[in-house]
Amino acid sequence: MGNVFATAIRHGTTDAMEKLISQLPLPKDVRSICIKLNLCEYRARETGATTDPLVLDPLLSSLRKRFASASIYLVENDATGVNADNIFSFLGLDAVAKRHAAFTLNVAHDDWIEKSIDGMRFRSIEVPSVLQKCDLFITHPKLKTHGATKISCGLKNQFGLLKRKNKLSYHSFLDEAIVDANLGMTPHLSIVDANICMEGNGGPIYGTPKELGLLIGGADLVAVDAFCSALVGFRPYFVGHIRKAAKKKIGKMKFHPVADFDLGSDRYHLAFSTTLRYALKLARRKLARSR
Repeated sequence: MGNVFATAIRHGTTDAMEKLISQLPLPKDVRSICIKLNLCEYRARETGATTDPLVLDPLLSSLRKRFASASIYLVENDATGVNADNIFSFLGLDAVAKRHAAFTLNVAHDDWIEKSIDGMRFRSIEVPSVLQKCDLFITHPKLKTHGATKISCGLKNQFGLLKRKNKLSYHSFLDEAIVDANLGMTPHLSIVDANICMEGNGGPIYGTPKELGLLIGGADLVAVDAFCSALVGFRPYFVGHIRKAAKKKIGKMKFHPVADFDLGSDRYHLAFSTTLRYALKLARRKLARSR
């Protein structure tokens, strides 16, 4: 059972982030840190779609306090419609990095190494070499609904690190591709931005923003995702990539929450239509067969 820590942003993001980080099991000797951001589209922080510089800033500040001399890399990969170099600048994340002596890194330009995995679809994947060298790998996702997978959180964030720029071909086996990405690139910590989230079937890009005002984290990636899915109204077992990641022993679905707010409140639920999801899934299958 994985511990999951969650705190409400009551007195500012800096205080909440410091409280969260103080609860997480950080290693003592850290020379290099990689933080996987969530930069899936050219969408501003107010949309809830992408990494929020106002949350990233206190995260870097808190890490820099503890690891003054560590090299910190903010990593992202090119996506189907996104150039990571451009979006670092577009969202102002390069300025945040500079303020904390950190670096932005588009891993599309990095060295890659092939790594063997016992995957659901793949027996090996290419991974950025910077992840193999770092002492602390943190995934920093946004908490969002997803039209195909129900939820997009820590596990889904590593899908963006699969080397291929156009990842649409993976969408026919998206749950398995997410699991395989995490088998090859397993973060040490998940620190979830659940401040401005996203709800609706248009997620993870074109959903509706909803402010939950939370920060969530833990060392068990599956437990953190399971907690987040339960918090926003889903049953974790019926989120395919969470269940399959647990089966592959990336983490455990059972979680022990440590929270400073009422977990029983439905105010944290995110709107989502399961009926519409299945209707669209059937329509996509029908379209694929007709081609």
